[in-house]
Amino acid sequence: MPLPNICRVAASFVAIALAVCFSPLEAANGHPIAIVKSPDGTVRIENHWGLEITVSENPHDDEPNTTSQRHPIDFSLPKAHILSRHPNNKDATWIVGNKNHADPNQIRVAPISFEGAIEDGLLVETDGIRILLHSGTPIDGSNHRNLGEIKSIDALVLSDKLNLKRSGPSTVNWIKSLQPRFVLLPSETSDTDTQNLANQLGSAQPVRSVNHNTFAISTSSTNGDGIQLVRLTTQPYQLSDELQDLFAKMEASCRKSQNVFAELSASQLNFKPSNGTHTPRWNAEHMMGRQLLFFSQIYHAVDPAIPVMDLNPKQMPPDYVAAHPEWDGREEARQMQRVSDFTRRFAYLLDGVDLDRQAPGSRWTLRGLLRQMERHYDDHTANTQKKFELPDWPAN
Repeated sequence: MPLPNICRVAASFVAIALAVCFSPLEAANGHPIAIVKSPDGTVRIENHWGLEITVSENPHDDEPNTTSQRHPIDFSLPKAHILSRHPNNKDATWIVGNKNHADPNQIRVAPISFEGAIEDGLLVETDGIRILLHSGTPIDGSNHRNLGEIKSIDALVLSDKLNLKRSGPSTVNWIKSLQPRFVLLPSETSDTDTQNLANQLGSAQPVRSVNHNTFAISTSSTNGDGIQLVRLTTQPYQLSDELQDLFAKMEASCRKSQNVFAELSASQLNFKPSNGTHTPRWNAEHMMGRQLLFFSQIYHAVDPAIPVMDLNPKQMPPDYVAAHPEWDGREEARQMQRVSDFTRRFAYLLDGVDLDRQAPGSRWTLRGLLRQMERHYDDHTANTQKKFELPDWPAN
């Protein structure tokens, strides 16, 4: 049975005369968010639940499928929308509104425009992070004050269409009024223009220049005092051939495990064998939890924007309490895939890490960890499959 795809959505900048502010998320959990720039000018925002917003300056002509996990938005967005997928549901939903109390993993999107201007921006909020994506509309003294009413912006993403060399004091004043923690600059911004902007903003933080297209941000991200400027390229980070091979083998082992667990019902996952061994669900949580903890420890040591995430269940069967006893096998498989995606999404943080020396923040070498995770999925999946032969194994 094929695995369910992780949810994705695409959104297009549109001409809207609307200003919308979001209230804080009720259940923000602080997972790391990825902001990814592409050579075609699109900006993708990915959350840990597997939802994605891709913002394009060039709308498509296709009609959107409002239940697809790949959800292009090719029409004008007249008001705030929510991208959401609840556990055990195959499809995501894209609905009008600015709040879904039942889903802490949602992504909320609202069009933002200045009075009399067009294609101004989108405000995206997920996991307690507020990201403003600006379309490149010129800022002048008459309209920057409107957008300045939006408070608590974590990241401002400037369009690659915006030419900072030609931008006047109004642009600087507009950025100051927003007081974002981070400003992601147009990709082709020169060193001189970058430093000039930093000086005008009064930023005491050094400009962060990276050689790839992904920026991690979370509620635990730190930038010291003032605004930090960030300059990304539009090219994804490339793993070395050796590291790519190790990743591929770990991911293949994880996918094989997902195929087994995706077939199980919630009752089968919660089955307690009479021989005193673990439930199948414990095996799924344990495999996922170990990979998430070990890699988040390494990533956190390199970039504090990645929190250390420990979802490991208690080790002994009498002590174990299921994290999500209502999840079916497909959702547990998605959870494993989410951790696999997390590991790959932020793998650029492994740049320069020696495969055979103790990794930052870890007791593992990177080579040893990747090989262990490959074996770990195989071993615990085999242990689970043995339970299918027990006389008290539930039929459904």
